[in-house]
Amino acid sequence: MNANVMQFSRVFWSSAVIAKKALFSWLNPSLWLMQLFTMSLFQIAMFWYIAQYVNPGQSLDYIIVGNAMQSIAYVAVFAVTNITGEEKESGTLPAVLVTPANRFAMFVGKAMFQVLNSMATVAVAFFYAIVVFGLDFSSVDLLTLAVVIAVTCFATVGFGLMLSSMGFYLRTTMVLANIFLFMGLLFCGVNFPVSDLPEFLQPISYAIPMTYGTDAARMAVEGASLTDPAIMSLLGSELLVAAVAVLIGYAIMLAFERLARRKGTLEMF
Repeated sequence: MNANVMQFSRVFWSSAVIAKKALFSWLNPSLWLMQLFTMSLFQIAMFWYIAQYVNPGQSLDYIIVGNAMQSIAYVAVFAVTNITGEEKESGTLPAVLVTPANRFAMFVGKAMFQVLNSMATVAVAFFYAIVVFGLDFSSVDLLTLAVVIAVTCFATVGFGLMLSSMGFYLRTTMVLANIFLFMGLLFCGVNFPVSDLPEFLQPISYAIPMTYGTDAARMAVEGASLTDPAIMSLLGSELLVAAVAVLIGYAIMLAFERLARRKGTLEMF
């Protein structure tokens, strides 16, 4: 039992470390920093100006917090979804899959660096939200907000892993990543409440972890504590949805791996 745990931990850690090294082997750190410090600024600015034009004189904190949280998706959904696509493009996917290492440990470990990356992204987004766009931070519960951000980063990475698993069979995951990245703006209550959507679309919102994290972040900014039943309920629901997404993604990965081997599409790009 202990040997299995040690092996799982070793594979998990090495996958996470190698994924980080692989990222910066082709991505210049200065380009990464440029992305980190510009992406969220332009996203918040775009919807802030639109909302200001449509509803002049009204508080825009709802939209500012929503788009600050949504910046997580650029890393936790887009980057994670493209993990298998990048492996295919570089021709390393077959080599990874012939190893006897624990598949689940590799599956989750390769995405763990993106949790830290998404935390850094949302921290920068909230800096802009306060300094540039005037977000009212006077009532915020910092501990609650920090926990909400951490949980949302982990949960959204889990959702990204589910999408990434489809890359074992699809030619590329780039289109899938783009679709779900921008779906978040529509379905996750970023710029308007989920209740404004048609009723038949609302279940989609609650199948995406970001929906719960965005609502919880707004409550934390307004001063809700971590012991607030509403916050605990949102975070619990978010973790549950993320866990289901990871398990579904792992099952899809195994199924698509077998299908890709049978049809000979494992190396197709």
